Amino acid sequence: MEFDYIIIGAGAAGLSFAALMEKRGYKIAILEAHSLPGGCSSYFERDGFTFDAGATTLSGLKEGRPLHRLITELDLKLELISIDPGIVFIIGDKKISRYRDPERWIEELTKKFKGINHRKLWSKLKQIETRGWMLSTTFKNIPLRSLKSLLSFFSVKLPLALISAPELFRSVESELQKFHIKDQSYLNMLDELLFITAQNNRQETPLLMGAMGLCYPEDTSYAIGGMKAFSNALAAKCSTIFYRHQVQKITPIKNGLDGFTIHTVQGVFKTKKLVSTIPHWNIPDLFEDKKVKDFFSSKKTFAPKDCWSAFMIYLTVPLNCATESLYYQIHCEGIPFCSTKSFFVSLSHPADSTRSIKGRQTVTISTHTKSSEWLGLDNVEYKNKKEITANFILSVLKEKFKLQENDLQNIVTGTPRTFIKYTKRYLGLVGGIPHSLKRNPLDYIIARPLYKNFYMLGDTQFPGQGIAAVVLGSMNLVDYLDK
Repeated sequence: MEFDYIIIGAGAAGLSFAALMEKRGYKIAILEAHSLPGGCSSYFERDGFTFDAGATTLSGLKEGRPLHRLITELDLKLELISIDPGIVFIIGDKKISRYRDPERWIEELTKKFKGINHRKLWSKLKQIETRGWMLSTTFKNIPLRSLKSLLSFFSVKLPLALISAPELFRSVESELQKFHIKDQSYLNMLDELLFITAQNNRQETPLLMGAMGLCYPEDTSYAIGGMKAFSNALAAKCSTIFYRHQVQKITPIKNGLDGFTIHTVQGVFKTKKLVSTIPHWNIPDLFEDKKVKDFFSSKKTFAPKDCWSAFMIYLTVPLNCATESLYYQIHCEGIPFCSTKSFFVSLSHPADSTRSIKGRQTVTISTHTKSSEWLGLDNVEYKNKKEITANFILSVLKEKFKLQENDLQNIVTGTPRTFIKYTKRYLGLVGGIPHSLKRNPLDYIIARPLYKNFYMLGDTQFPGQGIAAVVLGSMNLVDYLDK
């Protein structure tokens, strides 16, 4: 079977790229190892309930931003509800609501954290965030793939890039130090939010990415039907998806000039051009060519030990157990076998008749962990560690949401082992590569090709993690290839 493009992976990056290219008239196929679309933002069904596989939110929906552009261009049939506050932080006995309206957000911070010039700080963060989105939509040739793309920088828009360039080399912490903040709970709130949005802390996250991450909760929406609705709406725009086709081997023909042959567990395919959305670490095993392994081993800033997996809990609770928002970050001390001091809670919307059923809401809980904590264990030790971690998190959840033991039902847990089984991701690493000052900035803006006609997308390629980011990467590649 021959195609203009074959895409490996039916996650948000692969689906959006395939749908946009198919709309432009190309013959497209997607090879997906799993039986469902969505990748890390997929879903599963259990006991009659539909759960989001990841603690996923939809942002980047303002006019001109990636998801707004995607939904508009593809005419995706989604029922979206704006969530305000976009997140509620629970820190000790405090609840801090992250409102959409800037004035209301400043009032909330002023009331909960005294002695900080919140207006000046968040005005600066908002300015940087706005420039970041302008850059992402203005310079569509990033990452640079040719000399012609490089020349496009020398335009009237270059000053915008020059203004923002220093913010790639400064940390979020360097900006916070100007405000002499002593309240550790406030700094912890920023740190834990950055772990969700940038996979890193304030000392190591570049200011440009950090500002965009800290501002993201003001642009949060919920799709009725959850990530199942989002993934299926995108998949419906793709004519040819081969499920349960895990790729086993890729053979370039004349170094990619004449295309590629792809072997899966179920068949053999040929394509003129190939797009991979799987993590960088999975790619070398698909090629026999040593240069592929050398290519990725040279990327020291992509070391798996520096990246994260997740510990997950899925459950149901009585309807309307939490009323301020659908999204919460609950701070606590020392979650066993995990690496941050908070966990993220995502609830189905009470009005979602496909997920909030039988008088109950579905809940997805996520926190960061290292794969090394969970791999290589015997079954008894693995089960014990899961039980200890889940019991700790659920005890905190019951306390903060004022729930009783019998309020928690349909409980399922997940670890890096789970992500390996269902997503095939190397070591179960999810969430992408942390934004870090230790990472070479050229890796953000230059796409070094492995082969002619071979392209990479997804959360280990520019511009990073999150649905909005991987969709933006897909749109940029579509614009580049369709010229």
